[in-house]
Amino acid sequence: MNRSRSSTPDKAGTATLWGCELNQEKRTWTFKPQKEGKQDCKVLLNTICLGEKVKEEMNLVEILPPASQEDKRTKPIIVASLQASVLPMVMMGLELSPPVTFQLRAGLGPVFLSGQECYEIPELSWEEEEEEEEQQSEEDDDDDDDDDEEVSLEETPVKKGKRLASQKQTSVAKKKKVEKEEEAAR
Repeated sequence: MNRSRSSTPDKAGTATLWGCELNQEKRTWTFKPQKEGKQDCKVLLNTICLGEKVKEEMNLVEILPPASQEDKRTKPIIVASLQASVLPMVMMGLELSPPVTFQLRAGLGPVFLSGQECYEIPELSWEEEEEEEEQQSEEDDDDDDDDDEEVSLEETPVKKGKRLASQKQTSVAKKKKVEKEEEAAR
């Protein structure tokens, strides 16, 4: 399945896979970006599915609101309600901004979450783009100068090649040779 998640296709970026397991021992898991810096990180939640050893019970997976939020009235959001015999797996394309905390609200699991960790490289301003292009063109010019020094037309000797005979001349010569061989054989 191929999904495009960017509204502008020319944005450059990288994506890596991630996954986690929620069960009765580990009921919550917080996703934090692996890379630090100027890059913009998004979490793309693709699949939530039950494990093979799950019991026939309802498993609820929810996203908890950020702990630093001042408004305490924000409630968790249930993103999947799974049961082995009814709905063992959910596929989605939910895009979230980290840090994101997932919790197994009900059930014993195991429940597996998987998705992508996507980093978009911020677009440069036109001034920064021009500077980058100038640096690349200067590097290219330096490389071209090196090539010119290695090969000079004045130093290479000119070789005279053999002139190829035309097709008619070749066939006439062959005929004469064949005729001479036939006469010698008689």
